[in-house]
Amino acid sequence: MSYGIRATWDAIRELAFNALDDAYLPVGTPTTKAIRAIKFTNNTNQTVYFTDDNTANELKLPGGSFELWDVTTNKALGDKPQFIDIGTQFYCKYDGQVAPTSGWVAIEALIVEIGS
Repeated sequence: MSYGIRATWDAIRELAFNALDDAYLPVGTPTTKAIRAIKFTNNTNQTVYFTDDNTANELKLPGGSFELWDVTTNKALGDKPQFIDIGTQFYCKYDGQVAPTSGWVAIEALIVEIGS
């Protein structure tokens, strides 16, 4: 039994190195729950970009690196936590210089669910 708001793991979104292109491709499906923390991993051997708008380079990750974001830390807007919206689609591409030859990219998310 759960009460109130609880955090749980969402399904991992990932692409293998050979699925990446120099144009943005979707990584998994759009979110179906609000995200409170998110980790972007680039396990390829080249630099990649992540975005949520399919046009702008928003997050640059060198090969073999990751970034972890807790978007609910240090609440703003009058004590209401911030979340990544339901329906957000993430995209990834390599930097256009050299295509990766190994590895994968992944997005892992801690989501918010309303209990009963």
